[in-house]
Amino acid sequence: MRIRSNPHTHTTFSDGCDAPRAQIERALALGFRALGFSDHAVQDVDAFTGIPKEREADYQSEVRALAKEYAGRIRVYLGVELDSEFGLADARNYDYILLSNHYVRKGDAHALVDCSPRRDRVFAVRDEAYGGNGEAMAADYFLHLGARALEVRPAILGHFDIVKYFNGEGALYDADSPAVRRAQMEALSMVRESGALLEVNTGGMARGYVSEPYPSWDILRLWRDLGGGVILGSDCHDARLMDFAFADVLARLRAEGFGGVWELGGAGEEMFVYRRFSDRKD
Repeated sequence: MRIRSNPHTHTTFSDGCDAPRAQIERALALGFRALGFSDHAVQDVDAFTGIPKEREADYQSEVRALAKEYAGRIRVYLGVELDSEFGLADARNYDYILLSNHYVRKGDAHALVDCSPRRDRVFAVRDEAYGGNGEAMAADYFLHLGARALEVRPAILGHFDIVKYFNGEGALYDADSPAVRRAQMEALSMVRESGALLEVNTGGMARGYVSEPYPSWDILRLWRDLGGGVILGSDCHDARLMDFAFADVLARLRAEGFGGVWELGGAGEEMFVYRRFSDRKD
């Protein structure tokens, strides 16, 4: 069983290591049918990882040109990863929106949840804006993301629980607290209502940050019970890791009772195609 596409790919236009052409060549070497670019959208508050505003048009034109150049060999999509708190993007200029949340935020206080050089700021927001209540902060994170999914109606909801990035051994919040679990369930219900696919993201595994995908398997079971669809993505910042752990995660999804997965369609297919596990022959 194989997935031959990746909808979550970053380039040197934002915080990726490789140019778009290099990413396409890697996808071809892996036998992919399709590749979706999803560089971080322009941001109006924190431009740490986003496409610089003056380069957004270049990003769009370069990917569109490459899509034409490689037509017949691989289908190339122009997507964008829109941050739920600060991202700016006109959906009319993209094939799809991948919505995600990279921040804890309360009022004017905010912090990136997945940036090691800014780790202390996440704990400072918890302590200063939430009075040390990490569970309330994590709950807000999930509820903000769910609410934005209803507003944006993205095609894909990315790395749902990346807020756990600095939560090893419960350092940031108690992941099993009723408040956090309720917020996760409410957020998942909103994402389901939005119509988005939930990304099973192997990027944190590829970079050694976590031992399981985003979201965790317990959250994925809740999503399964809601009847939601999943799409596998590597959050690829390094072309060498484009299909990291795809085979293992696919096997686990099947074992967990998912009937199949969605992926980007190749030539002659819809943009998103459902692949039943029972139908896969490759």
